[in-house]
Order: sequence, then C-alpha cells, then structure tokens
Amino acid sequence: MNVYAEYFIENNIPFRTNTILQFGNSWELIGNTVLANPGSAEPLREINDNERDKLTLFYKKYRNRIGNKFNQKNWYKFTDDQTMRFVEKIFNGGYLDIHKDLNGVIQLFNTFNIKNQYLTEAINQINIDSNILFSKGIEKYFHDKPTYFGFSNEVLNNEILRAIAKDIFDNSSEKIKKIYNKDFSKNSFYHPMYINRAFKQKHFQQYKYNVLKLLIS
Repeated sequence: MNVYAEYFIENNIPFRTNTILQFGNSWELIGNTVLANPGSAEPLREINDNERDKLTLFYKKYRNRIGNKFNQKNWYKFTDDQTMRFVEKIFNGGYLDIHKDLNGVIQLFNTFNIKNQYLTEAINQINIDSNILFSKGIEKYFHDKPTYFGFSNEVLNNEILRAIAKDIFDNSSEKIKKIYNKDFSKNSFYHPMYINRAFKQKHFQQYKYNVLKLLIS
C-alpha cells in the first residue's frame, strides 16, 4: 500500500485531506471510503516527480470534470496506519476469508479533516474556522465505485458532524447506496476499527454478509 495525501498546518492544527491508498501497479479508481477523521499516519516526504505525474493523471481522470485540478503543493507520501490496513481488509475480502489482491486506488475521505488519532479530542476542536475542516461535496468524486461508509458513533452522535455525514450519504448515487438502507438513520456505519474487533462475533455476521460481502461482490 502506498499512501498519499494533502497535508496542511493551520493555527498549529494539522489537517490531512484527499487521502489516496494505492495498491499494485494500477492507478484506476476501485473504491472509496468515508470515515471519521485522519488518524496516526504521518507524512514521510514530499511527493517525487513520478508520484506527481501519477497523481496528476489520476486527478485529470477522476476530478477535472468538476474543476478540481491537481496541485502538487502540500502533497506528501505518508506512512499507513491501522485504520488504513483495516480498510484494505474490507476491500480485499479479508474479513470474509476471500483475500483478493487489490490493484488500483481507494480514496479515503473523512467527515472532518483534523489529523488527530484521538477522535474525542479532535471532535472538541471542530469549532475552529477553516475552509478545509469539513468534507462537504466529496460524493461527487465517488464515480459509482464501491464505497464504504464508516463514520463511527462518535461522529454520528455529534450534531454538526452527523449532518455532514448524512449529507454525504444522501447525495451519493443510488448505485452506491444499494447495499445500505436508503434511510440514513437506519444504517450502522461501523468504523473499520470496530469491524476488526467484531468480525468474528455472532452479532456481527448479518452485517458482514449484508454489507461487507455486497460491497466487493
């Protein structure tokens, strides 16, 4: 897994946006996930020329149609973290004992973009004024590819963040929402950290086969 993202520091608060998880040799979009906020993955270095060219082509294909061009400023190669590895297991069938090889890009978005592995602490910071704080309108980038929503209960229990998560879900295409209940409030949007703890438990089996299996079918 190669991880790339935009990284900013505003008022001493780190932000990470537009995270890309790239697998194998392909840069074709194969999936998306929307979680809570960026966690413990850290910037390693600025992107090199080859990575810049690959990201530019990716943006040209999947973002330019709505005017979002690639700007190499603030783009870094990142380490991965546990959550990213759990996202990989969701999409490669690891929780279903399938284990298929991934080859392409999974876009990782978050409901809000403060980079802090302590979610409760990060939520307490959302009163800051920043135009990159929230991930509004990201559903335009999904391109009908399999999309996993894992907002987490702490996000859903916050009035501001729940509204943003609901807006992303409600405005996603019917093709993306077909594995979920169309009524936002009737879904369980489990964070990948929870899935990794619960996937063998009896109570989780219906969700595993109704959502995780259909996601990659």
